[in-house]
Amino acid sequence: MDVRSSRGSATPKLLATAILVLSLASMGWAQSAPDFALKEVRSGQQYTLSQFRGKVVLVNFFSFLCKPCREEMPYLNQIDQEFKAQGFQTIGIGIASEPAQLRALAEQLGLNYPVLAGNDQVSKAYGHVEFVPTTFIIDRQGNIAHKIFIAQSKEYFIKLIKPLL
Repeated sequence: MDVRSSRGSATPKLLATAILVLSLASMGWAQSAPDFALKEVRSGQQYTLSQFRGKVVLVNFFSFLCKPCREEMPYLNQIDQEFKAQGFQTIGIGIASEPAQLRALAEQLGLNYPVLAGNDQVSKAYGHVEFVPTTFIIDRQGNIAHKIFIAQSKEYFIKLIKPLL
């Protein structure tokens, strides 16, 4: 899988997809978030998206070598802790990376949320994730409320999450 950092030129395909998604979202279209079953890199526990039904879930696709990913992950960790009591959950899905690399990164950054070892199947289910970080915010009904294709600030994520809580 070719995973590229979002700090680069966007491809026409990515731009066309973003325009389509924004157009459909403005018409009230809701896409159900695909379920997955993936192992957490530190505990080995299997997680599914469906086990968090009824919560607002932020799913962050990242890779070990992605510098923008490393910069935003501490923000995601803070948001997870701040909003957990309100029914919020962050999940990291590492792609194009070895589980040992993901484990080391999660420990280095002190991440408290589940960090899962992704695969081509989950990447494909979420629209062929190629650029990282790519983040999906899923509402309490299990629908994709927001897709974010670049690293963002803590404030930006909070602005999108709060109305869904």
